[in-house]
Amino acid sequence: MYSTVNLLFALIIGGGIGGVAGWYLAMNARGDNKRKRILDLESQVDQAAQSRADYEAGVSEHFAKTADLLHKLTDDYRAVYTHLAEGAEQLCGDQVNMAEAALNSPDTEAKPHLVEVAQPLDYAPKKPDEQGQLSETFGLDKSNTSAA
Repeated sequence: MYSTVNLLFALIIGGGIGGVAGWYLAMNARGDNKRKRILDLESQVDQAAQSRADYEAGVSEHFAKTADLLHKLTDDYRAVYTHLAEGAEQLCGDQVNMAEAALNSPDTEAKPHLVEVAQPLDYAPKKPDEQGQLSETFGLDKSNTSAA
């Protein structure tokens, strides 16, 4: 009936068609998983970017409000100081001298304890005319150095 060659040929063609169909379905199914994974990752990236933008906006808003509150605090402190100064002038008369410049502008004069600021020395003199132990010439006998 059927020859072996025809049967073998039909088996090879059927196996080839089945293999191609299986390969196509496997690639198509795996491709959907990859596409789904890519879409999930893209949505996670978008959510992270939105979360970061919201956080940065919150930080900016926080510091803007902090600056406003500090400005109000400074104004309130100045108002309290002005109120106390005016009360002191009214109640105490000439006994209390409140500087008018302190009411209008911040203190721009140098503070007396900060006037004489100097760089620290690398030696500690014991007396004004002596050199300290860390001086370069401490302990050197001047008579020996001049003879050499």
